[in-house]
Amino acid sequence: YPRGSRRSALFMGRSLRNDCAYLHLRFVPHLPPPPGEGWQTQTVRKYAVVSLASSVALTLAVRADGPLYGEVGMARWMRDNTPPAIDLFAEIVDPTFTGIWLTLVLGAIVLLVWWRWGRYSAVVMGLAGALTGLTRVGDLVNRPRPTSAVTWTEYSFGNGGYPSGHVVFTVLVLGTVAMLARRHAKPRTATWIAATMLLLIVLTAWSRISELEHWPLDVAGGVLIGLTGLFGIVWVHPRVAALAMSRPRLKRFLQLQPAD
Repeated sequence: YPRGSRRSALFMGRSLRNDCAYLHLRFVPHLPPPPGEGWQTQTVRKYAVVSLASSVALTLAVRADGPLYGEVGMARWMRDNTPPAIDLFAEIVDPTFTGIWLTLVLGAIVLLVWWRWGRYSAVVMGLAGALTGLTRVGDLVNRPRPTSAVTWTEYSFGNGGYPSGHVVFTVLVLGTVAMLARRHAKPRTATWIAATMLLLIVLTAWSRISELEHWPLDVAGGVLIGLTGLFGIVWVHPRVAALAMSRPRLKRFLQLQPAD
């Protein structure tokens, strides 16, 4: 159309609208919301505050000299009524999440996540692994593990029972795997991964009590401390990605894409 004509102006306006619509559909849905906005941010923040407050309250409560009400009965019932399949699971998992094997398992998960979902997801996975150091709080509480007769005993330094390190690890690490699957995998695949991770967390928590490795509230404390760290990772994940997207070198290093 002749430059400056009415038809030319209409054509340019229509072309501009189409370009804007394409850019909006291509990029905007994948970008994380600005910090502090959206109901998801508020929900994660509320859950994080509740789990943190609950873990602090429970940590203070279990400093008493002796098991709290109901712990002995619950531990004995779970010891006597646990299905053999869970006992077998405990025999496999206990050495896997102890000592050098724990480092190897975490490394394998990080490498698998890197292979499937990219470098940034592997960095987030490594952060989750680092946060399992929260289990060191066990030496501050001075709470012994139950005996084979489900009785209280004297505390020995370095062998604290609160919180359960196995439970903190599974909630933090396997919970992060489920969160990353929800962001990167297909819906059906993400659902299966999340269900599997949840099952492993529940079985681990149950077996730590039934095998008399921890008192019930040691496991509850592990769940709450692990959830606090997990909610922190869920909150940080999109915000670090948004920050890195504005820094070319960091973006290249983390291999970020708009969908991250």
